[in-house]
Amino acid sequence: MTMSSAIRSALFASLLVFPLAARAAEPRVGSAELSLPPPAPEDQVFSAMKAEMDRSLHNLRVETFGPPYFLAYRLVDDATVRLISAFGAPVRQEREEDRTLYVEARVGDASFDNTDLTYNGKSGSAAAQPDVLRHHLWSLTDDAYKSAVAGYLEKKAKKATELERDKLDDLSREASYTASVPNASVAPDAAAVRGLLQAASAQFRRYAWVHGSYVYLELERTRRYLLTSEGARIATPYESAPFSLVLNAWTRADDGMRLDNRRSWVASAFKDLPSLDVVEKEIETLAQELKASRESPVQAPFSAPAILDPEMSGVFFHEALGHKLEGQRQRDPNESQVFRDEVGLRIIPDFLSVLDDPTMKQFDGITLHGAYDYDDDGVPAQKVVLVDHGVLKNFLMSRWPIKGFSRSNGHGRAGPMSHASGRMANLMVIAHQPVTRAELKMRLMALARAQGKPYGFLLVGSSGGENPNNRRAAQTLEARPRLIFRIDARTGVETAVRGVKMVGTPLVVLNRIVAAGDDMKVSNAFTCGAESGQVPVDQIAPSLLVSNIELQRVPEERARPPILPSPFHEND
Repeated sequence: MTMSSAIRSALFASLLVFPLAARAAEPRVGSAELSLPPPAPEDQVFSAMKAEMDRSLHNLRVETFGPPYFLAYRLVDDATVRLISAFGAPVRQEREEDRTLYVEARVGDASFDNTDLTYNGKSGSAAAQPDVLRHHLWSLTDDAYKSAVAGYLEKKAKKATELERDKLDDLSREASYTASVPNASVAPDAAAVRGLLQAASAQFRRYAWVHGSYVYLELERTRRYLLTSEGARIATPYESAPFSLVLNAWTRADDGMRLDNRRSWVASAFKDLPSLDVVEKEIETLAQELKASRESPVQAPFSAPAILDPEMSGVFFHEALGHKLEGQRQRDPNESQVFRDEVGLRIIPDFLSVLDDPTMKQFDGITLHGAYDYDDDGVPAQKVVLVDHGVLKNFLMSRWPIKGFSRSNGHGRAGPMSHASGRMANLMVIAHQPVTRAELKMRLMALARAQGKPYGFLLVGSSGGENPNNRRAAQTLEARPRLIFRIDARTGVETAVRGVKMVGTPLVVLNRIVAAGDDMKVSNAFTCGAESGQVPVDQIAPSLLVSNIELQRVPEERARPPILPSPFHEND
């Protein structure tokens, strides 16, 4: 499931109204200081990890079970500063530090151990002080080992009754790496940051129809330490884009429907975020889009041809295809396994290819925050061609082998508290026969007329999407556009509408793509949530023309619009 950083930050913004008691005692960010504390010293962390790992590998045992054959310790050291301004004034500032420790224990051997798709090790908060860190490692290792023994016995018992379709190992053989990649400096000028937030947020005062808004900036320094019993020792940044800037505004139509709009950017340095001039222009556009949306008619459920703009196309491919190509899903019989037996066959139109490349740091000069050097299994990041001219070639692999793919390809990813599994990073959709946006529109109008439809649609931007992967659920994807326009089949006139989302099933919608644009763009302000937690992702895609999509109504939160005008516009 994809979630825009704007939505993610809206969760923080909700604290403006409902502050959590646990945060009440947090220190305030100083008036002139936005620097973050350095991460825990590398040698100190690894020294504590190795001491406790050696002790556990030699001495852990229970009944007939000896020590684990594999241990992995992962510490994520995070420090964050968040600032929120609204209508030209600072509203909330907070500083947060957290260290999350994760312990993975395996008993048995690489051919058969206690892990499966639902496996998770043990996690908890930890200190960097060596003796305290060792205590936390001792406690979590004890829990992880006991759970591993229980899981091994349960899994072995299942073998007596369950049919084993493929004989597969539980842990791939990989080389062990040692690496230390420093975190970039993230200490911007405090006055410049606050000046940007307050000047930008003040622009929203100009629009009487904007009922609420904020400008949000997050500065994060996160470092990951990974030590395994096989010899891997990795210390790297956990994020490639520590700066996030979000504009968010909302209003209500006269019928009470709430409407939101947003812009998001991520960057590796404060100087790479947009300037105030650029932000002010985006605010003007955002506000005018809100005005048009609140004055637009509600769209009834409908099916018709549609153009998906690059951001919407990227989210669509993320949901319809990317999650279906995560390696571990091809092995678990409870998963949908839509493409499990399709390697070497055409699964999408042959004028499209799809790859995922976490080694790519930038696209068109824009920082990609899905990039990384080593995955959460300690395997180097790798570019993987998933689909070549429509033909399925590969899956996103962690160290859990599947039929035909016995090795990781550097896509084992996890949130701080979760076990790594095959996940997307920088997903790219490539068009081999691209056409102009004008040509896409002409073809859309022709398709609509041929189908007897009065109009087609243009779906712009996305606030996220989702697609179930468990086969007990209907494999119905949804993607939520930020803006929707009807395109008249005869005149081409575009009319804003609201209140619907795109739905469909992957196999059907993917093969209704009939053309792709020459306008590839990156959407780099998304996170993805799945079994292994939240990870940053990017989508790079062109506009797509789909011969037919279905739009359904969105859940509505209807309330009476404000009775009085804002004090900013009392005398308008």
